[in-house]
Amino acid sequence: MVEKIIGIFGLGKMGGNIARQLIGKGYTVVVYNRSKGPVDELVKEGASGADSVADLVSKLGNSNERIVWLMLPAGDATDDAIMHLAEVLDKGDTIIDGSNSYFKEDIKHKQVLNAKGILLLDAGCSGGPYGALNGMSIMVGGDKTAFAKLERLFRDLSVNDGYSYIGGTGSGHFTKMVHNAIEYGMMESIAEGLELVKRGPYKDIDIASLLKTWSNGSVISSKLIELSEHAVRNNSDMSGIMPYVDDTGEGRWSSMLALEYGVPFGSISNALFNRFSSRDDMQYGRRFLAALRHEFGGHGVTKE
Repeated sequence: MVEKIIGIFGLGKMGGNIARQLIGKGYTVVVYNRSKGPVDELVKEGASGADSVADLVSKLGNSNERIVWLMLPAGDATDDAIMHLAEVLDKGDTIIDGSNSYFKEDIKHKQVLNAKGILLLDAGCSGGPYGALNGMSIMVGGDKTAFAKLERLFRDLSVNDGYSYIGGTGSGHFTKMVHNAIEYGMMESIAEGLELVKRGPYKDIDIASLLKTWSNGSVISSKLIELSEHAVRNNSDMSGIMPYVDDTGEGRWSSMLALEYGVPFGSISNALFNRFSSRDDMQYGRRFLAALRHEFGGHGVTKE
């Protein structure tokens, strides 16, 4: 990369912090967001603001080596942004898609962009807003020459040894999808274990202290255990939190691909199904099971 100049399109928690990290490392950062507030905020912190996609691109110069990092929600928002950028970028420019897009969408995007000579890298980013500001783990897929040219950028945005070139178009998002699916299973295991601790025979266990112990030297020590300690220390009884667990698609995509490729995926699929279960306390199937037990065995039914 000849110049340390980059455009950031999408200034949510991740995109905004990526911009901040790059500003802190001496990059010239041009920012654009569909709502103006985040742009104004980052301009105060040293970025150059743009008021449209075309303005963003124009402020990156005319070298045909312009770089736009997309940090938008997967799906329509990312699709629309890539189509719009395809109209205003030139041959030799590069789009880095940092969303959690489904990897098969990357292949479609590549076909559109390649027709215009625009390069595409898919970057699976892990580490959350904290990592975006202080150093992420990044899985990069796409054109290997484009990656080599921009490797310094990925190094600057990552923790030590926290980035790698994975392979062809879509492979960065594919491996991030699998990463998030593994995360589902790990989170479910932690939740089930803590449920047993909470309901078990020892009622005076300090769960936050237990998690701190597990974070130091145990075989299950991990970032998720550290974050669990933080969550419990802030709210030991989880008061005010509904038992509703959302998902953003990666677990579903992974489970469907596991079926396609014949991969046993029990733990992760079960974690996904438990998320579905959390969203409906009055599921017909569960009420039916209670009624059926009553029919064949005369077992009592709990009424609402």
